[in-house]
Amino acid sequence: MSKNKFINTWSKRFSFRGLSIQQRLPLLICILLCSVILTFSFASYYEVKKASLEMGKKRVRSLTDQLGTMLSESSKAMNTSIFAVVQKDTVKKYVQSRGTEFRSETLEILYKLRKDSTWCLVELLDSSKTPILQSGNEKVAAKLSLDTIFSSLTVGPDSCKAGKTYAIGDSMYYPVVATVTDKKQVIGYLVIWRSLSSTPKELEQLSQLMGTGATLYIGNTDGSLWTNLIKPVPNPPIDTQHIQNIFEYTNQGGKKVIAAVQPITNTQWWVLVELSEQTILETSTSFLHWISLIGGVLIAVGIFIAWLMSRNITRPLNKLTEAAVAIAGGNYSSLVEVGRSDELGKLARAFNSMVVQVRNAQQDMEKKIIERTAQLETVNKELEFFSYSVSHDLRAPLRAVNGYAQILKEDYGAQLEPEASRVMNKIMGNAKKMGQLIDDLLAFSRLGRKELTKMNLSMNEMVSGIYEELKKNEDPRDITFNINNLPLSFADKITMKHVWINLISNSLKYSKRKEKTIIEIGSQIKEDEIIYYIKDNGAGFDMRYADKLFGIFQRLHSDEEFEGTGIGLAIVQRIISKHGGRIWAEGKVNEGATFYFSLPKIITS
Repeated sequence: MSKNKFINTWSKRFSFRGLSIQQRLPLLICILLCSVILTFSFASYYEVKKASLEMGKKRVRSLTDQLGTMLSESSKAMNTSIFAVVQKDTVKKYVQSRGTEFRSETLEILYKLRKDSTWCLVELLDSSKTPILQSGNEKVAAKLSLDTIFSSLTVGPDSCKAGKTYAIGDSMYYPVVATVTDKKQVIGYLVIWRSLSSTPKELEQLSQLMGTGATLYIGNTDGSLWTNLIKPVPNPPIDTQHIQNIFEYTNQGGKKVIAAVQPITNTQWWVLVELSEQTILETSTSFLHWISLIGGVLIAVGIFIAWLMSRNITRPLNKLTEAAVAIAGGNYSSLVEVGRSDELGKLARAFNSMVVQVRNAQQDMEKKIIERTAQLETVNKELEFFSYSVSHDLRAPLRAVNGYAQILKEDYGAQLEPEASRVMNKIMGNAKKMGQLIDDLLAFSRLGRKELTKMNLSMNEMVSGIYEELKKNEDPRDITFNINNLPLSFADKITMKHVWINLISNSLKYSKRKEKTIIEIGSQIKEDEIIYYIKDNGAGFDMRYADKLFGIFQRLHSDEEFEGTGIGLAIVQRIISKHGGRIWAEGKVNEGATFYFSLPKIITS
């Protein structure tokens, strides 16, 4: 398949030219509905998604701020209660006495400070940070280093601060350090170790308070440890230098989330709230599903309505088409039922009116054809009678003239003077020429009434046979006769033979004065026709008078130069025209002429 044919085939498919109107209308409505619904759906989904993300960001920012504030207030309350303990005189005197006075009273105070199980250990240190009293699980103290705590936590007089969170085995602890001060001087320290842990149930309750899909994380400000309040977790990829911003990343579970971080005052912690993007977009996703469902229903309803409309339109059109086909087949009695007042009804009434007019015109035409046929038969009979009269009435006097002239020449030729003998020869020559002219006129007249019997003809065999017959009647001379390979043609054998006889005879006649006669016969094949040509090197003609070549009695040479009646080429043109072809010629004076004629390229098996 050629490239252009391939492009045209697919262009036709995509332009829907092969579909009927009843198919095109629902398809058009479907395309329009799909375009509108898809555009509206995705635009709405985009806006809803955008709004959902904005609301999610505001929500996670709000949750983070609220949790940060709540935890800051909780830390502040805890620090206040601890600071109240270190302000008691009993504790101060115990520290100043380095554990020798008020031991039982101080121990009771420390014991009361452990409000629940998360308060693992309470230690009282002197100014050199040496433990002088402990209450709680002493194993915790063995696992934690006081030097590590004080290296990262700076406390001054009358201060209380919470330190970083540390992971020890499967547990996490953080210290709260308060200074024991007397007269603006630090005389000791109170260190309280609390476990940082929560149960899944407590986290679930907290998550419900924060909202579905929200996750809470606590981490050290230096990034050394992050936890979900159950166990340590990998550090989230956040930028703590821009804590007011919203962060988006993929968490360890492979889900896209948005998060916000907030510092907790009086501590070395961050609080981070993480919200699943999938949860945020549940509303927009649900909206897209619903609008897609509604769009599908609308498209189905639209196609059904369009199909009903197209059916309502195409049914009368189909009836009009059937009636038009019937009329094209010659049945003028087919009318279209009119049961509507819209444009199609007007078209149907106009069509019926046209059918009536065509039927009347056809009847009138048939009458005129009958009349004209009768007239034509009469004219043909008169023409045949005229031809018979010409053939009989004109030939008899000519034969008489020619016969008497022949008798005179034979009986009295010796007695006639040279001039009288010449005139006698002229009389006989013109009588013979007149007879030939009558024969040509009758042949030209009969050609218009002759029916062609077409068949596949071998032009090579026909041309070769004609040349051999004509060559016998010519004076011996140097003739080069070239016949190229001629394609078959679908034509009438008798008339086509007449064409070649005329053309070959002319070539031989008009080139007889050349020392060497060269005649070439060939062909050209076009898309829808076959062109044959015959070329000679004879007398040629002036192209200014080429339009006169095929006119009856039109001659470009005198009788003294070349004899002839001027009817041969007119007969050739008439034969070629009846075959559906054309004929033309090219020539130059004393350099020869080329005659072309074409025939339709139709070959039957």
